[in-house]
Amino acid sequence: MKRNISFVLVIMIALSLALTGCTNGTPSGGSEPASAAASGAPGETASAKDSLLWGVNAEPSSLDPSTSKDTVTHMMMYQIYDALIKEDPADYTKLVPGLAESWEFSDDNTQVTFHLRKDVKFHNGDTMTADDVYFSLQRSLESSFSSGISEAIDHFEKVDDMTVKCVLKYPYGPILDVMTNMTYGIVSKRAVEEAEAASVDFARNPCGTGAYKIVEWRSGDALVLERFDDYYDGPAHIKNLSFKLVPDAASGAIALEDGTLDVYYIVAPSDYDHLKNTKNIAYVECPGVGLHHITFNVTDGIFTDKRIRQAVAYALNRDDIVIGGAEGYANVADCLAPTSVFGYIDDFKWYEQDLDKAKALLAEAGYPNGFDVVFSMQGSDTYMKPAQVAQDQLRKIGINVTFDKMERAAYLEDVGNKRKFAASLRMINATVRDADSVLTRRFHSSMLGGGNNYSGYSNPEVDSLIEEARKASDRDKRVELYRQIYEILKEDVPLIPIYTDTVNMFYNAKLKNFYAHPVYRYAVGKMYFEQ
Repeated sequence: MKRNISFVLVIMIALSLALTGCTNGTPSGGSEPASAAASGAPGETASAKDSLLWGVNAEPSSLDPSTSKDTVTHMMMYQIYDALIKEDPADYTKLVPGLAESWEFSDDNTQVTFHLRKDVKFHNGDTMTADDVYFSLQRSLESSFSSGISEAIDHFEKVDDMTVKCVLKYPYGPILDVMTNMTYGIVSKRAVEEAEAASVDFARNPCGTGAYKIVEWRSGDALVLERFDDYYDGPAHIKNLSFKLVPDAASGAIALEDGTLDVYYIVAPSDYDHLKNTKNIAYVECPGVGLHHITFNVTDGIFTDKRIRQAVAYALNRDDIVIGGAEGYANVADCLAPTSVFGYIDDFKWYEQDLDKAKALLAEAGYPNGFDVVFSMQGSDTYMKPAQVAQDQLRKIGINVTFDKMERAAYLEDVGNKRKFAASLRMINATVRDADSVLTRRFHSSMLGGGNNYSGYSNPEVDSLIEEARKASDRDKRVELYRQIYEILKEDVPLIPIYTDTVNMFYNAKLKNFYAHPVYRYAVGKMYFEQ
């Protein structure tokens, strides 16, 4: 592991733990009662440690399901809220009941009726009813933050006190996957309304039904949670859960290795090999659902010219970007979709590097000697390392890239919402494991604004093909429609696909029931520390 890191930061992490009561030692209070033993394994002892410290590279953007959509935020919210349907913690490909104990489709597959669990408690002590569920679902549906996953949903209805209905605009195969998303986490209607009446920010004072409830959110430091003893699925085995802000990945890896942290999101690929061979560290891995890509602003600035975007595509060697940007822990993506989702086409090919063609296109566009351009970037290595490899490659055709490294909140606002940028390299996760998730959010005209289609790309033909593919029931037909979309996008180049990386999560080897998940939905309530 590289050791040229800030040890001062690691020391600061340890000092801050003394203030929060989050330590890595065995609690002096002894064992938890037998009811806290790990589920499904008779005779196992209770969690040997009652506090879990989880390092994160960014703090939440909002803890309100209707005003958040980023991965790291949803990872934390997954502990506070529940959705109607969830994934089996041990196998994310299987859907199981959440706050809905059952559901059924109408004959034409345009309605889904959900039957709610009885006696589910919110963190404020209220019992969940269909009023809370309808309020939560409709509120999120009407928010721009849900637009990337909610296009197929027309509205929700309350049927009776324990039943709600999702009404679709058309049959949509992935709808149950959509309903697992934390955007549709269920909030307490009374808590939201009381917060609004008192001018209190609900996004910082959440009230859900999840295994953990909020204690404190210290901006720039930590989100502190504690076990919710009335959780419908049984109390969590670990009492205290804190998400500690550690922006520097190298410092996070060191803190994980020396036991200061129990988990770290997200370890840099350069440290994978070392940590995989470290005795006190365990890991899980699975194919990712993310797509690293370069986005151009196609409505303003130098990249409005398609020829220049095509020149950039020809200039890149994406195999080398995988090696330099992801330490080889990724697969080159030739479609504008993650390599692991339905609708990715293995035999489709993107541009191969051809510097002569790239230079010819620049000359044709009026820039025979290249030009200078600023890429707006989040400062994380996740984005900067591949961007720096691309920077070196673009220099060979005369495009001189410099970076404006922005704080995350400023980036999301200026780039994602206001489109004040020329180009950027970042990643999108397919929150629904279907190519539709990325194609709709990044290219459909209805997604302009709200942080989804921030290139500004709008093409009626692409819109129509996306809509047709979404509604088609024949899988082969859907794949053929996706192929047509990829061909158009290859010609227009609003984005350049780079790679889909492998999801690796590293954690204290004594932490059990930690299962892989492609978008970091971890059921901490089921985890425990072995003796």
